[in-house]
Amino acid sequence: MTTTPLPTPTLRKDGYGHARMPAPADAAAPQEIDRVEYGRFRNVYVYITEACQLRCSGCYMGDRLERALKMPYGQIENTLAAWRQMGGSKLTILGGEPTLHPRYEDVIRLAGRIGYEHVITTSNGLGPARRKFASLEPSDFAYVQISVDGGSPTTHDAVRGAGKFTETLETVAELCARGFDTRIICTVSKRNEADCLRLLDIADDLGVSLVKYHVMSVIGRGHGSPQDGMEPPEWLAFTDRLSGAAMGHTTRCWYQPTFARRSEMPRFEAEGYRGCIGRTLDRISVFPDGRAYVCSFLFDTDLHFATTTPDGRIKLNAADNEFDLFTGALTKPGCGGCKAPTSCMGGCPAEQVVDGRSSCDAYNDIVPVCRLWKSVPAN
Repeated sequence: MTTTPLPTPTLRKDGYGHARMPAPADAAAPQEIDRVEYGRFRNVYVYITEACQLRCSGCYMGDRLERALKMPYGQIENTLAAWRQMGGSKLTILGGEPTLHPRYEDVIRLAGRIGYEHVITTSNGLGPARRKFASLEPSDFAYVQISVDGGSPTTHDAVRGAGKFTETLETVAELCARGFDTRIICTVSKRNEADCLRLLDIADDLGVSLVKYHVMSVIGRGHGSPQDGMEPPEWLAFTDRLSGAAMGHTTRCWYQPTFARRSEMPRFEAEGYRGCIGRTLDRISVFPDGRAYVCSFLFDTDLHFATTTPDGRIKLNAADNEFDLFTGALTKPGCGGCKAPTSCMGGCPAEQVVDGRSSCDAYNDIVPVCRLWKSVPAN
């Protein structure tokens, strides 16, 4: 009996094939940035500890900081393995302050051994973090993100404490000098919007590869400082200034649009934006108590997608959950009438849960953009 051999499949470089939502054939070529891809659980975020020595006014961790749970190392092993098997490719280790975990260095090395292709961490860059990084190598990470909440001691220290700006930038400088791909992430609020664009100059001077800006969220500790939050028109005015400020810098720049004018939506479409990333199950965030969320905007709710047990089993949440919320917007849009039907696709239902309103309803010309999407300044 003669058998015909099966054809050899053509594989995409990232290995996800049909699990990804392709951009239209006539879409503009994406710029050379590590953009969010639509693919199942590609991005895994593990909060190995809720402990942190700071109490920043806009921190989304909220009461978790007081609880200060640490994920046992055995549970970390099982959690990383479980989500790697579910399709995880990019892993970000977070906290609290992740470097306060007693086995932080072991966790970073474990992630590489398990097979995560990109291992990332986000840190406050204070002295304890610097000491942990000293025992690690640039090759242990795809990149390291350091939080800097202002372009001067005046603004940064108002959020994070006296002397923290200088201490943090010393860590940034040391990481850059050692060859780490070092990036700055800045939470923009009314406290620091006046000078946080100075971070682009600082980044150029130190050799930072990228600065990312995102708007302060009302979740977590942000509930306690609503006066610092920015309304959608205020954030859009900031991103307009960002477009001008980013020109001429060697450091790359990203921002999370969060909101857009209706006229801007074709640009985001051309970049590949197709509405709520949560519906594609692109990412998962796992906390020490095992709760696993798709959308960071819902961390304060009981709408988690699943629970990861200490032995690595993944149990879907059979009660009301975020995935049902996201997909429900496809048939019942949050705004009642879509302004950008080929990209908005029902708006942001998480807005209605957390804010009690839809930005589409509140502002006639504004469209919500998924908080998980990243863009580049339009300059």
